[in-house]
Amino acid sequence: MVTTWILWRQLFRIRNDIRRLAEETRISTGGKGPAVVREIYHQLRRIEHRQREMAQLVADEDLSLRAILGSMSEGVLVANADLTVRLVNERLQRMFSFSRVPVGRTILEVFRHHLLHQMAQRTVDTNQPQANEMPVDVRDGDKFVPKHFQVTSVSLRQPKQGSAGILIVFHDVTQIRSLEAVRKDFVANVSHELRTPLSILTGYLETLLESSPDAATRRRFLLIMHKHAQRLNLLVDDLLQLARLESREPHLNWERFQLQGCIEKVLEKSEPMIQASGAVVETRIAPDLPTIEADQIKIEQAVFNLLDNALKYGGKSDPRVLIEVDYSPVEVILKVKDNGPGIPLSDQPHIFERFYRVHKDRSRDAGGTGLGLSIVKHTAQSHGGNVELESSPGQGATFIVRLPRVDV
Repeated sequence: MVTTWILWRQLFRIRNDIRRLAEETRISTGGKGPAVVREIYHQLRRIEHRQREMAQLVADEDLSLRAILGSMSEGVLVANADLTVRLVNERLQRMFSFSRVPVGRTILEVFRHHLLHQMAQRTVDTNQPQANEMPVDVRDGDKFVPKHFQVTSVSLRQPKQGSAGILIVFHDVTQIRSLEAVRKDFVANVSHELRTPLSILTGYLETLLESSPDAATRRRFLLIMHKHAQRLNLLVDDLLQLARLESREPHLNWERFQLQGCIEKVLEKSEPMIQASGAVVETRIAPDLPTIEADQIKIEQAVFNLLDNALKYGGKSDPRVLIEVDYSPVEVILKVKDNGPGIPLSDQPHIFERFYRVHKDRSRDAGGTGLGLSIVKHTAQSHGGNVELESSPGQGATFIVRLPRVDV
């Protein structure tokens, strides 16, 4: 009876210790009794210690997994074999701006994209990786923005076991496809711009070779050929300058100077062009203008391009151009304003693109290469500044260049 009573007390104490373990994650170490009871007690303590180690290991692995998924630039989705979403990382959340929590819903319900659903289902059925590039309309506020994603799905099926689901990785290639489109447009535009003067040169050369025109006709042909040869030369020079500005190392010759001196040189150089257009060019230079640190030749070229653009596309009757220079505590501000017809709102987002022309036929008749404003933009950016456009239809256009000032 005594032994039974002692054993019952030890078992009662063990039960209390187990309950305390559940409540306080620890077991009291006290207690005396028969050896078998003490052995059971110590085994429970080892089990408790092992459980704590396993729980810590699981927590560490969970933290590592979340850190890896959170730091990835790709979107990651894990789904069950029935295509119910189990997990998505933060990057995928930002990519698609889900209006509802995707976990617990099917892939088709979350993305509303049948090609993605079919791709995921094919991965489950065949246990083979699938890859595809697909366009997806992604919600951005109250509108949808077209995006391109490289999507790869792999099965989580384990050997000799049933399917554990699938893993889908989303890689945003929208910018890459946009750059490819820009490159294709650039090649097409360059080809077109080069073909026109080359065709004219070839035509006149063939005429001169096949016939013997009189001296006056021959001179007229040569003048036309010279004009288009100069146009080709200007186009190549602008392309080379733009390529240098767009490179990581534009090789700028940095020096300190005031913008007023650049404007005076440009006006002197452009005097014949100003007189030919009949325009009135006015300048307003703020007193005590601070210096800037830049490549003076590149800045002069940018100012010349803005003036040339204003003279070509400004007002037809009584054309006027205002060049204004002011400054703020951090920058020097150059404004070139014309009194022309202005730039349509639909064209304004593209005005600084290479070869973009608002009035295609008129622009080519004016003799421009279509690269002037793009050179202005890249010149400003390579100097740590930027360029903006302010224009309303019928009220002219104002180009604003901002350059960092230097406090001496």
